[in-house]
Order: sequence, then C-alpha cells, then structure tokens
Amino acid sequence: MNRQRAQGIYVVEFAIVGAVLLIVLFAVLEMGRLLYTVNVLNESVRRGARLAAVCYIHDETILRRAVFAEAGSTESRLISQLDTGQLTLRYLDEQGVEVGVPDTPDGYLQIRFVEVSLSGFEFNLLIPFIGGTIELQTFRAILPRESLGRYPEGTENTPC
Repeated sequence: MNRQRAQGIYVVEFAIVGAVLLIVLFAVLEMGRLLYTVNVLNESVRRGARLAAVCYIHDETILRRAVFAEAGSTESRLISQLDTGQLTLRYLDEQGVEVGVPDTPDGYLQIRFVEVSLSGFEFNLLIPFIGGTIELQTFRAILPRESLGRYPEGTENTPC
C-alpha cells in the first residue's frame, strides 16, 4: 500500500472516531444538564410548597419565588423554559381533596396540606445528530400547612 492511500485511510478513521467521540462528549454534558434541570424542578416544587404553607393564600409571589423568577417576571432565572404557569398550587383537606380558597376564618381550618406540582416539562437535547426532546416525570411536593400567612396576634394576611 502506498503512502498516499494510507494517509487517506487515517483521515477517514479520524473522522469516524472523532464524530463518535464528539457525540459521547455531548452526551455526557447533556446528562449533567439533565440532572441539573431535574434538581431545579424538584427544588422549585419543594420551595413552592414551603412558601404556600407559610404565606398568605392570596399572595401572588408564591409561585414566582418558587421558580426563582425576578421581580415582575414569571420566567425562571435558572431554566429558560420554566414558567410559573407550569406550576399547580392546591390546598388539600385531611383526605387529600382539594379545598377552595376559604372566605371565612373557619375555612382556613379545613386546609391541612398544600401541594405544588409540575408536569409535562420537556427537556430539549442538544446532542449533535440526535437531538429531540424528553418529557420529564411529574414533580410533586406535599407539605402540611403551617400559618398560611395568618397569625393570632391580630396581624393577619402577612405577605411573604
């Protein structure tokens, strides 16, 4: 085999191995990005449930603060596709049945748990030649209610 043909084979081998190596490298980076996204989504629902347990029911900042959004915005600073509209906040009674927003002080006593959930979040893959999206599982956090922003000292409806 002459030297000229051998150099052509090396170029073809490098192109194949380089492409495979590049795909594997991007796959490892995407796995790290996927784990980061899952952790942020999990923390967002946990944080939202915690805020809903201690903040006044009509406080509009609960979900905005849950997704780490800037003041006056509904989009997350951490994940560009995450928005407050994707979170669902529910107040539950002892049996886990949703309770409407109470109009009377006794209505607050019906609430025993708060639930924040996020479903249908799509993760966009950036792997060359593969791409696509992955729909992540439903994230849910349920916590026992605490003050709900109401205090017995007469300072009710305290904003968070």
